[in-house]
Amino acid sequence: MRNKLRKSKLVAIVLTVLAIAILVKLGFWQLERATEKEQLFADYKARQTTSINLNTAKQPLSSLNRYAKISVTGTFLNNHLLLDNQILNGQAGYQVIGLLEAKFAENQNSFVMVNMGWVPWGRDRQQLPQLDLPQGEITITGFFYQPQLSDVWGAGDTFIEAERWPMRVTQLDAEAISDATQLPIQPYVVLLSETAEYGWPRQWQPQVMTPEKHRAYALQWFSLALACLLVFWFASRSKKITTEE
Repeated sequence: MRNKLRKSKLVAIVLTVLAIAILVKLGFWQLERATEKEQLFADYKARQTTSINLNTAKQPLSSLNRYAKISVTGTFLNNHLLLDNQILNGQAGYQVIGLLEAKFAENQNSFVMVNMGWVPWGRDRQQLPQLDLPQGEITITGFFYQPQLSDVWGAGDTFIEAERWPMRVTQLDAEAISDATQLPIQPYVVLLSETAEYGWPRQWQPQVMTPEKHRAYALQWFSLALACLLVFWFASRSKKITTEE
């Protein structure tokens, strides 16, 4: 009998510690997300006005600030990508990602992903929108952006419908897209200027959860962890009192 009690108590302790550890980790994850969102809003607010030409830029692109103003000259591939599950004004759709073939300072050609704006899903998810991108050589102006790949717990790898064009993707993972298309893809995106006469509706001011909401969620997770600890402590105390009686 005592062995059973000890075993059940040990199981309860392990489950409680595990639950508290998960809740605390979720809380710290939300705090990290809050810091990331603060930096995102700060980068957008501090975006520079001097344009950098990517074709001739010799500085490492990793040194460019997010939302740095840039230009790049090239020719769009006839086919394009559709970034899935994108929301604009409460409506679900795609962001149209053009693939611009450009020549760079090292005299090599590669493709730059250009976010051309948003289009709705339509009535049938199997019927992809057929869109026309600008033809011939063109100079794109916009903002430099390095996509953040999903770090949500349980999220899978980038999903790519490589069997047809336009190619539907779930993340702008340059390496995965390069493998699927067999094209040299640059590891960043150009957000097409909102003043450009071509493209589709777009607004690049961050439309994401605010840092304050992330902190509120963090407080909830930490509160649940504390509540879990208190419940276990009171349950242990009540069992001890019952045993003594």
